[in-house]
Amino acid sequence: MLRQAYVLLLLVCCSLPSPPLFAAEAPDQRALLLVAAEGMLDPRFRQSVVIVTRHGRSNSTVGVIVNRSLDVPLDRVFPGQEKASQHRLHYGGPVAPGQIVFMVRGEVAPEAAITLAERLFLSSDSNSLSRLIDAATPASRLRVFNGFASWAPDQLENEIDRGDWHLLPVDADVLFAEPLDGLWLKLWRRATQLMVRMPPPRLHVALGETDYFRLQAALILGHP
Repeated sequence: MLRQAYVLLLLVCCSLPSPPLFAAEAPDQRALLLVAAEGMLDPRFRQSVVIVTRHGRSNSTVGVIVNRSLDVPLDRVFPGQEKASQHRLHYGGPVAPGQIVFMVRGEVAPEAAITLAERLFLSSDSNSLSRLIDAATPASRLRVFNGFASWAPDQLENEIDRGDWHLLPVDADVLFAEPLDGLWLKLWRRATQLMVRMPPPRLHVALGETDYFRLQAALILGHP
């Protein structure tokens, strides 16, 4: 019953017209993988892998958790698109539940896309997502999320400084090819092995909450 109610909520949210969550970005945007430390206390991010990038005029930090599949086939969220059954919905983060975001590998960027890496894009444009589903884009190139993650000013730097996160460069092959239930452990091992050989990288620019859904981000992240 709870799952049916959850799916119904998603259907209602997805049916409401809304502007794209992200504005298009130039392809030189830098993205990182955040790999949760073994002692991560926040249950929302425990054993998670998050792809993040700085975005917008304020250099906001926005991203999605990439390794949490929900028990919801995508055709229950988009019942009018039969080919959506090839995909499952994923949990993208605690901000803006009901907001659909997708990550896709391809030669052409979707509308209103952030470029995460070469031929890797993040967008919330519903028309682009519908076209990708209708074109039978395989799950090895397309991942769809409910919600996303963002950080209030200085919050992510503080979390990194106290050891909550390890940082890795984006590896799109691993993100799409590795089974999700083993992704965190694989990347955690990679990150901790790198730490033995070199100090962890530092982020040198201010990272703020997303330019979008400011109220929701403030409430969820505990900031006024």
